[in-house]
Amino acid sequence: MKGKNYLRLVLIITVTTISSITLNQLGVDKENTLMVFMVGVLLVTALTRGYRFGIIASFTSVMIFNYFFTEPLHTFAIHNTNDISLIFFFLIASVISSSLTARFQRQLLISQKNEQTAKLLYEVAQRLLNVTGEGNIVQQGIRCIKEYIGYDSIVELNQNKQTYLSDNFVPGDSDKSIELPIMGLVKRLGTLKVYDKNANLNIEQEWLVNTVAAQMGIALDREYVYNERENIRIAMEREHLKSNLLRSISHDLRTPLTGIAGASSYIVQRGKSLDRESIERLAGDISEQAVWLTTLVENMLNMTRIDNGKLEVNKQIEVVDDVVNEAVNRVIGLSKRPFKVTVPKELIAIPMDGKMIAQVLINLLDNAVTHTPKNSPIELTVNKTDGYVEFSVADGGKGIDTQIKDNIFNAYVTSGKTSADGKKGIGLGLAICKAIVQSHGGSISTGKSHLGGALFIFKLPYIEQSNNETN
Repeated sequence: MKGKNYLRLVLIITVTTISSITLNQLGVDKENTLMVFMVGVLLVTALTRGYRFGIIASFTSVMIFNYFFTEPLHTFAIHNTNDISLIFFFLIASVISSSLTARFQRQLLISQKNEQTAKLLYEVAQRLLNVTGEGNIVQQGIRCIKEYIGYDSIVELNQNKQTYLSDNFVPGDSDKSIELPIMGLVKRLGTLKVYDKNANLNIEQEWLVNTVAAQMGIALDREYVYNERENIRIAMEREHLKSNLLRSISHDLRTPLTGIAGASSYIVQRGKSLDRESIERLAGDISEQAVWLTTLVENMLNMTRIDNGKLEVNKQIEVVDDVVNEAVNRVIGLSKRPFKVTVPKELIAIPMDGKMIAQVLINLLDNAVTHTPKNSPIELTVNKTDGYVEFSVADGGKGIDTQIKDNIFNAYVTSGKTSADGKKGIGLGLAICKAIVQSHGGSISTGKSHLGGALFIFKLPYIEQSNNETN
């Protein structure tokens, strides 16, 4: 680089000298030729970017001017005091001009470098601004350091003791690193280690690394605060859900228990004066309430198993007619309705957990009884089609509420209505039905029945049974 600067100095001084001699021969005064040398000095300073070459050009120009343009010519002696003054002030002016030019160039270079650094820091901040996820934030910071300054780095987080490294980088025992803290708003979140062979970063590299560490701290702090707020919100929703569930359970348990206690107390107090028909009616009420209470408890237990992932399905070859009859006999109030069961004439036996599928039918039939008027018809139909056994429960009520239609198979979703006998579901039945049917490899869906009300259909595969028969 220095050789090129010296070459530029020689070329500019040579051109300046030739131009000055030519102008002097054309009649231009020697005072004016000094301006040509001044331009040459400024060009040297501008093109070589340094004080030294400008000062060399100034003194060289003075010597050349003295040699070619002052009396006596072609010597370095000066007899005229005016020439001495002229040369002296030219030397001062050229030195000052070259110094100012060099300083201006240096400031321009610093400004350009600062602008590039500012753009780079802004780009780093933008890249980390909208990144979510702890791992994504840290990896983005590591990539920024690798892309912009070419160094590998490691981030060690304090919260979960997680360590992130640059791609394909394994630090050696001899590798030197510079450690920077990753700070959040109130505490230190981790440590950034930048690996440099010389362990000596320049100022721009330090700015960038510090910016990456600061932006990672801000982004991680934001991520942790967001996660904490989400956890608090979920915990509050869970507590609210628990409160509603306990309130609903206490109401639903109180209703059958009150009926059982009242009927049994009445029998005890008035048993001797009651006729057999009254006693049988009260005993029947007790039995119905006990069955309904058993169903409620079974639903809660099944929901607990589903939430804990412990729902066990014990498949055996079961006759569909037997499962249907068991379910129908356990639904309270079904015998008092216009109820119809339709099953195929042929005997259908499929692999299933008979107790669970009976629970599905009980929940669907009890749902139909609970949410329809007393005179509304209910139908249970079983068909065999396309490798599946299809069970459908239809009623003549008002159908499914549009507000809960899309979420009807979610847990704790209810219409909020209470049946005529005071029972109010807690929204577990249909969620349990879906879990049980899916655990059997089937599907469940809703629709509008031909009776005008709701329709629930679930399908169970019977191909497995066909394969067993073939074997």
